[in-house]
Amino acid sequence: MFSKRTPPQEERERFAQLIHDARKSQGMTQEMLAECMNCSLRWISRIEGGESNLNWKDTIKLLVILKLPPEEVLKVVELDVSILACRK
Repeated sequence: MFSKRTPPQEERERFAQLIHDARKSQGMTQEMLAECMNCSLRWISRIEGGESNLNWKDTIKLLVILKLPPEEVLKVVELDVSILACRK
């Protein structure tokens, strides 16, 4: 019925760059972001390197911390989720 979707490398790389740029624009170091996320510095490095897939909870937490609107993420990362047609 449902299949697990692993994002293509291109999407992970665009997401990684977006997270990196947002973190820098907030004046945060990777260490500061890791502390806010309550995770390891290595994990933040893997996210920014496009090597890690986040679960939905961590993704939302990261977007809130970095003040990134979901619509911007969809646009920049070029994710095709076709949600606009479902809005009423």
